[in-house]
Amino acid sequence: MCCTYGEGSYQVYANGTLKGEGGSFSTNETVDLCAADIGGVNSTAGGGGSPTGGVNSDPIILGLRNQVFKFEGRNGAWYSNLSNKYLQWNMQFREFDSCPDEENMFVSGMTLTTLDELTRSGLYSDILIMTTLEPTPHCQNDPNLVCLGEGTLHISFDGGKTFSSSPGEFPYGSRNRVVAHNTYAACSHKWHDYDVSSTNDWRSVRYGGRRATAKQKKAVQLLADGKATMIDPLGCDKWIEDRVNKNDLFQQRGLWSTIYVETPMVSFHIEYRRSDWFDHKCDFQSLDAWMTSVDKAMDKTEWHGILGETKHRIYDLSTGEQIMSDRSKLLRGKADSDYEVEGPFDKNFAALGKQNGINRAVSSVIESVEKSMFSSTKLRV
Repeated sequence: MCCTYGEGSYQVYANGTLKGEGGSFSTNETVDLCAADIGGVNSTAGGGGSPTGGVNSDPIILGLRNQVFKFEGRNGAWYSNLSNKYLQWNMQFREFDSCPDEENMFVSGMTLTTLDELTRSGLYSDILIMTTLEPTPHCQNDPNLVCLGEGTLHISFDGGKTFSSSPGEFPYGSRNRVVAHNTYAACSHKWHDYDVSSTNDWRSVRYGGRRATAKQKKAVQLLADGKATMIDPLGCDKWIEDRVNKNDLFQQRGLWSTIYVETPMVSFHIEYRRSDWFDHKCDFQSLDAWMTSVDKAMDKTEWHGILGETKHRIYDLSTGEQIMSDRSKLLRGKADSDYEVEGPFDKNFAALGKQNGINRAVSSVIESVEKSMFSSTKLRV
């Protein structure tokens, strides 16, 4: 194993037992495992923690209250993932024919439209993130040019009129920022929950009153601080150390990329992943995204959209248990088309006007009781 990131090796463990290791082979090598070796599958994100709000690959929705369900969608369509007063988060699906049926739809594009309410400007800022099957010509033809995802990942700050495929730090809007770089696979992140800001005073935010968020951090600090949520934190140590010492994060090549989007109201972590170049059994491109911080003012608003509707717990009225995976009961819109929008920045979709009736009311009451019990417990301690 060599080349782009230096020489290396691999080890395969199953249930804590070493089953195979190596590092010298042509294009691929196989380690056979039996069913007893593999055991159960942990379906939660973050290696044992609960799944948190986001969208994963094929596309699996990781709800805001630990729900996990699949949303099918259709090839090329745009869907409203989260919609509220401050944010419109849309995503586009793409079908990859080389992947198995029922596992061939991935998120290939997304838009984030945010209202800069904290500065009282009433202005919206847009960002469009897209993937292409083939690299752009200028990335493909210039061997010295470093591009995101080897030229297959692109960012637009003007509604799709122009795109950038370059790693770097990009301010946009009044006080927003994007940091984008290629990522060593071991340093690709898993999901982690978002924090809620305790202030809605825009003056405090502007002058550093907000909690220590990514907004005040350099790109290499963002990378190092998120090590706990990486796929292989230990394996990533040396790579991070080299990037800090050499100050060359934006000069790194790679098929996978990481994007941080930071605004006063909400911040995002986005991981761009592709299939291995030597294994085309399922040749895909995927944008996995989740929120890392949400302002308190936004957290208090009503959320709509596929992910937005998971902000409230839904309970089975016959058992009293929370519904965790039944998409037909978790979402107000019973058809995927109920969440479809006409284009990347559209905000209108059929499910926006639907209601979940008494179950939503029961859910709100139960959540209020839970919050009250939690607050009382904290006071007694």
